[in-house]
Amino acid sequence: MEEIKLFIPESINDISLRDYVKFMKVYEANEEVENNFLDIKVLEIFCGMEYKDIVKVPIHYFNEALESFYQVFQSKTPLERRFSMTGSDGVEIDFGFIPNLDKISLGEYIDLTSYADDLNTIHKAMAVLYRPVHKSFKGKEAYRIAEYEGTEEYAEAMLDMPLGVALGAKVFFYRLGTRLLAAMKSYIEKKFLQEGTLSEEQEKALAKDMDGFNKFMPLLTERLLTWNEQQSFLFTQR
Repeated sequence: MEEIKLFIPESINDISLRDYVKFMKVYEANEEVENNFLDIKVLEIFCGMEYKDIVKVPIHYFNEALESFYQVFQSKTPLERRFSMTGSDGVEIDFGFIPNLDKISLGEYIDLTSYADDLNTIHKAMAVLYRPVHKSFKGKEAYRIAEYEGTEEYAEAMLDMPLGVALGAKVFFYRLGTRLLAAMKSYIEKKFLQEGTLSEEQEKALAKDMDGFNKFMPLLTERLLTWNEQQSFLFTQR
């Protein structure tokens, strides 16, 4: 009998964003399906196995493999400011996280908020957050990244970035967005409402806008929680 080998990722960064997106699409379309369908998809997508080989795996090995994935997906994913990838041409590129998100341009922010919530465009969001580090900063703690000129050049490459890096970046971005929104709300209230510099009509208009802030805050929190849930165990624990 032919021996079937399982190659299980040892860390969450051994999994690519591409495979995670592929699995999540299957998961969302088949969440209620039983008969180990999603468990099998885990090995198909993350281990590169074919169905005909998976069904030959002894059940105890199959269960152990799923348990290993459970442990991998429970890993913490802190923000990683730099990572490297080697392209098909053999050239290694050092990517750096935006050094100061407080100073991102309007165009960067618009693209981030447009791309970050859709599995089909999450790689484009990563191409906004991470850009090539200037060669003169190679090996140095401080760094400067390339100017933002859209996501076209590096978005496809970001599908091959380590999953842990992508997860850490997105959670960091949402947490920062929540803090910035809260700070903006506090500033507006203090600057205009408490100082009484607005007319009655302007106060009404501002109050209406603040109501929009209050509604948007829970939405940001919900998005963050949803992403964290997706990061956690997505298949049946044995």
